[in-house]
Amino acid sequence: MAPSHQKRTHENVSAFRSVSEAMIAVLERSNDAAATHAPADGAWTAAQIGYHVAITDDFLAGILTGSIPKSVPAPSGFQENPNVFAGVPAKITTFEALEPPAGMTRAEAVAKLRESTAQAVKAIEGLSEDRASGHVVEFPFGKITLYQLSEFLGGHVLRHQQQLQRALASV
Repeated sequence: MAPSHQKRTHENVSAFRSVSEAMIAVLERSNDAAATHAPADGAWTAAQIGYHVAITDDFLAGILTGSIPKSVPAPSGFQENPNVFAGVPAKITTFEALEPPAGMTRAEAVAKLRESTAQAVKAIEGLSEDRASGHVVEFPFGKITLYQLSEFLGGHVLRHQQQLQRALASV
């Protein structure tokens, strides 16, 4: 039997909040020089990674609330693929709109992460059961429900935590 709407929403909020707070804590513990140090390979700085996560959280929260009209009613007979996230490639090129600006500071990234985390939690908590299971979004790795999109929020942060650790280790 599938988990109830309340249980699934609570689990998604809890998982997302946990990884978001962990990312914020890592950035808060780092110093400004480490957070803005550009890795030799041209990758994003730790502050840029945090800011990218924050603006992506805002974008995905907008899809969840409907303020960004990217979801559509699920096609007749659509069933969630519980293994859809196994198809997420190891490296994804982000949309230009979700690229962090150069010169991002640690304080700006932390502030934006705090704000976006609160907005994303509010968006997940505000999902109605009908919208969560009855609307889908097409991603390069597959079609997902808004329930799954709220799960993806936490997975996206977790994915970038590893990148954040690599950026800070390059100092």
